[in-house]
Amino acid sequence: MKKVIYIIVVLFVAFLFFALIPINNSKENSIEVTGTIKSVQEGGVKDVVFELENNPIKYYINRGFENGFELTKTKKDLEGKKIKLFYADSWTPLAPFGLQYKHISHLVVHDSVVYNEW
Repeated sequence: MKKVIYIIVVLFVAFLFFALIPINNSKENSIEVTGTIKSVQEGGVKDVVFELENNPIKYYINRGFENGFELTKTKKDLEGKKIKLFYADSWTPLAPFGLQYKHISHLVVHDSVVYNEW
């Protein structure tokens, strides 16, 4: 019985270790996505959430509304615009088969950088 508990504890610690590894969101580790912004909304805790046309994944800027973005202005400026965004190519045991939401590390509209974490 002690052996089973020991194995469970070791597996739990390993799970926590892999779940808490920081995500590398550098340019070299990023995936580029282009598309047209279908909608801009607020989600999570003051996150700016973007939905692209013909793309089931939603992309977000973490705490964007606390860092200079305003919902009405962002909607007006970006909805319907063609954009290029980058998100970190990462894996986590918390979502082993992928996520429906991807964290934006870089956002460009008409060759103008709107958001950057690099």
